[in-house]
Amino acid sequence: MVTLLYIGAWPFAKFVGFLLFLTIELIGFWCLAFLIGILPYWLTFGVAENKGKINAGVKPEEIRRKTLPQQEGVEVVYTK
Repeated sequence: MVTLLYIGAWPFAKFVGFLLFLTIELIGFWCLAFLIGILPYWLTFGVAENKGKINAGVKPEEIRRKTLPQQEGVEVVYTK
């Protein structure tokens, strides 16, 4: 360890350590931001949607994509 102080690699090792620290700091910040901000919001709205409180007035038949013969204004010329 003492020899590292006298060779030219020591400043580079400090710089690499600083980059490692900066990377870990950024990852930790975004993990905490996700856990504190986004995750509770997602969990509460997920529970409400599963219990039918969100989108309660929407009928699945209106949203479901219709096949070609079921669409209005479409004439099917050939069916297999």
